[in-house]
Amino acid sequence: MPSDLQVVSMSNLHRHVGSYYGKIVRILKEEGVITKEYGMWKLREDLQDKGLAVYVTGRMRCFYRFYLAWTPQGVAFIKDIINNRTKY
Repeated sequence: MPSDLQVVSMSNLHRHVGSYYGKIVRILKEEGVITKEYGMWKLREDLQDKGLAVYVTGRMRCFYRFYLAWTPQGVAFIKDIINNRTKY
């Protein structure tokens, strides 16, 4: 991952998308974009090479955890999904 790449965590995604966290997660799960496995958000396999999201390593005491974070392209992708979904 380039050091100058700005990413947005799942918990801060609502600030960039303009919707609340629960709605974003519900829509992304219903659309099959993300799933939660072993306490970690996973991006759908066919989207993993599109540059929409990256996995960021974080340290929690003596354990390392991997977090799903969205790139600017991923944020735009999510905005499109939510905007198209709420038009109905």
